Amino acid sequence: MPKNKRYRRERVKHLPNVTLSALGKSQPPLSYPWYAARYEGMKKILELGCGKGAYSLASAAADPRKLCVGIDYKSHRICVGAEKAIADGLENVQFLRVRIERIREFFVEHSIHEICLIFPDPHPKKRAIKCRLSGPPFLDTYATLLIPGGTVYLKTDSRLLYNYTRESVGRWGGRVVEASDNIHGINYSPRCAREVVSPYEDAARSRGTTIKYMAFKLN
Repeated sequence: MPKNKRYRRERVKHLPNVTLSALGKSQPPLSYPWYAARYEGMKKILELGCGKGAYSLASAAADPRKLCVGIDYKSHRICVGAEKAIADGLENVQFLRVRIERIREFFVEHSIHEICLIFPDPHPKKRAIKCRLSGPPFLDTYATLLIPGGTVYLKTDSRLLYNYTRESVGRWGGRVVEASDNIHGINYSPRCAREVVSPYEDAARSRGTTIKYMAFKLN
C-alpha cells in the first residue's frame, strides 16, 4: 500500500468532521453530528460515493445554509476532503465512511432534502447491475430518507447509466422532473445542474464527453 494511503487512513481517524462506521456497532441516528443543534434548520444534502468530496465542498462553500454530508467507503479519499474542509473553514461539511448499503443506519427517516449521485460508477457488466446506485434497492433507501418532495440528482458521463436510471425510476414508481443528455449544450439553461463542476467533470468535458443530468423524485 502506498505510504500516503497508509498515512491518510490513520489521519482520518482523528479528524473532527469525519464519522467512521464499524460493523456490529450502531447508535441512534440522532446521535450523529449532522443532527447536532448547530445544524438545526439547515437543508441536509448527501453526496454518495463522494471520493475526495469535491462536490460537497463546492456546494457547502456556495450555500452556507446547506449541510453537506459526503459518504464514501475509502477513508484515504475522505481524508483529503475533510482536511480541505477544515483548511477552508467550511463548518457545514461532514464526512461519513460507510458502505452506501448501510446509510439507513445513520440518518433519520424523511430528514434528507437532497441526495446527489455525482459520476457514480456505472457498473457496465451485467453481474454488477445490482451495484448501480439508481437500482431498486437503493431507490427504496432514498425514498425512506428523503423528506416529502425531496430530490435525487444524477450527473454522469455514462449513457448506459443515464438510460438505466430513467427506466429504473419509472419502474419503481418515481418521476423524472428534469433531464438532459448534454447539460452544457446551447439549448439547456437550468443553472442548478451546472453551478458546481467537479474536477472529474472538467476532465470528462476536455475529452469531449457530454455530461448527462437527471433530477427525480420518489415521494
